[in-house]
Amino acid sequence: MIPTLADTTTGSRFSVRLIADGRNVSLPDSLRNITLPSEPATPQSYPKHLRAVPQILGEDGYLSAQVDSINVDRGRERITLYANRGCRFSISAFSVTVESDPQLQEDLESLTEEFRLEQGRNLRTGVIYNQQEAERGIREFIRFWEREGYLFASAKPSLNPDFESCTTELNISIDPGERVIVSEQLFPGLERNDPEFLRRISGVQAGDVITLQKLRNARLNIENTGLFQSVNDISIIKAGDEFSLLYDLEERRTNSFDLLFGYVPEPDGSSNFIGSGDLILRNVFFQGSRLDVSFERLSQFVTKLDAGYESIYIGSTPFGAGMRFSFEQQDTLYQIRNIRLNGRYRLSSSTNLIGTLRQEVSASGTVPAEFQRVFDANSFFTGLGIEFRETDRLLNPSRGFMFRMLAETGFKRIGDPRIANYTDRNRWSQQEIELTARAFISPFSRQVVSPSVNGYIMISPEYTESDFNRFGGARSFRGYREDQFQSARMVWGDTEYRYLLDRLSYAFIFGAVGYYERPELIFERGLNIGTQSELLYSYGLGLSYATPLGIMQFTYALSRDDDFSNGKIHVGITANL
Repeated sequence: MIPTLADTTTGSRFSVRLIADGRNVSLPDSLRNITLPSEPATPQSYPKHLRAVPQILGEDGYLSAQVDSINVDRGRERITLYANRGCRFSISAFSVTVESDPQLQEDLESLTEEFRLEQGRNLRTGVIYNQQEAERGIREFIRFWEREGYLFASAKPSLNPDFESCTTELNISIDPGERVIVSEQLFPGLERNDPEFLRRISGVQAGDVITLQKLRNARLNIENTGLFQSVNDISIIKAGDEFSLLYDLEERRTNSFDLLFGYVPEPDGSSNFIGSGDLILRNVFFQGSRLDVSFERLSQFVTKLDAGYESIYIGSTPFGAGMRFSFEQQDTLYQIRNIRLNGRYRLSSSTNLIGTLRQEVSASGTVPAEFQRVFDANSFFTGLGIEFRETDRLLNPSRGFMFRMLAETGFKRIGDPRIANYTDRNRWSQQEIELTARAFISPFSRQVVSPSVNGYIMISPEYTESDFNRFGGARSFRGYREDQFQSARMVWGDTEYRYLLDRLSYAFIFGAVGYYERPELIFERGLNIGTQSELLYSYGLGLSYATPLGIMQFTYALSRDDDFSNGKIHVGITANL
């Protein structure tokens, strides 16, 4: 007997029993939680539970399932639904139709078999019907139409069950909607950037069929110019029979400067204050170009200067070019000058192929032989590399990946007569490989884990100090002095755990570990110095905070050999002009 609604009590709970061939069977997971403790059996919940049981079983292929009896236990305040699940249905026929478009129907007929073999395996005839698997297969058809530019495609599945044979026909009716062909790109509210330049570099032209991939690429192309604080998802606007792309962009100020100051205790107990400054000017001479100048004071007698100009877009071509000049003065011991020509080719919206030509000039000071570190020499290199960047935003990303690798080969020609005191050679070949990568992972809201790895290899039969890679300090291996280590081979990585305070601000802790090798210099032969190597690690905390003046940065870092009162402190600001 099926009770009336008046027979139920407000304190009752629903439970479910399944019957198959006259015997109780175990419940599927989908039915175990149908009764929530906070939801008693009320007149309002009774019809919902009565419909829910066969619906849940039907999603798993039991299309003939039904509640055949109900038991009301007033003493225990429990209502039990007895359901007969019946047989499990399989797919006897599978068809796809396209609404009101015979030409698209012809195209789909050739595609359907391919989908059955590759992506629609769960929709083929003979398999047990399962709603979740069917929906997964249907989504593959929708994605196909989206890849063809039908971004508003929809699907309506229907079943035609045969209860005698326990089989069902599955019919899918697809409405592709209109094909999105762009007529215009709209960039409202721009004050510092030229809309024509953005239309050119977006990768979208009037008359293009718009797909989700093309929208994604257009966003990345504009974001990777570095001209915008944020580049949000692109909207599709329809006016009459025409579609337009509407970009939601937040411009950043074209120019910026970056100042960094540090307090670095020396091993002898003295203190050393270091500093650096970067000035960046964008859209100089050409839209999308960048001019930057950097100056560093690493100690009382060590200074660095680095300047470069690059245009990442030459006209409407995928080519870019630039030049860099760097200068390093090591007290009166020596100086190093580098001139580099860069070329790039955009393989995709996130990937660039890089080519380089570089000349390095080293000049030794007039010092006694025991203090000599470099020769007067010229080095020439050519290189090839790759850059990749795909993140959810340019500043303070929470998801994505960045990667850069450059391999160079060349030779060093020694013009210093003192070379004869050490070797018969005055020329030798050299190879360098540099690698850096960083990922951004957001496991929970407002939290970002950002691991990175950095590597460098120099291969040479002889070494002078100018051949070594220098690392350590606030902008590389934190917790150590600026450029504390010299290496021909090194690898180090760190992991930051960030808590996002807002879109541009975050607090973080970090840990870093690394290893390097420094082979003996050509001047050190016979001194039993040999190759030096060391395992390093450091840790610390910091804050990056957006203010009206710019982004303020604070870092407190400790190396392996530091106690808490002897850490390295760096404070900086990145401000837009």
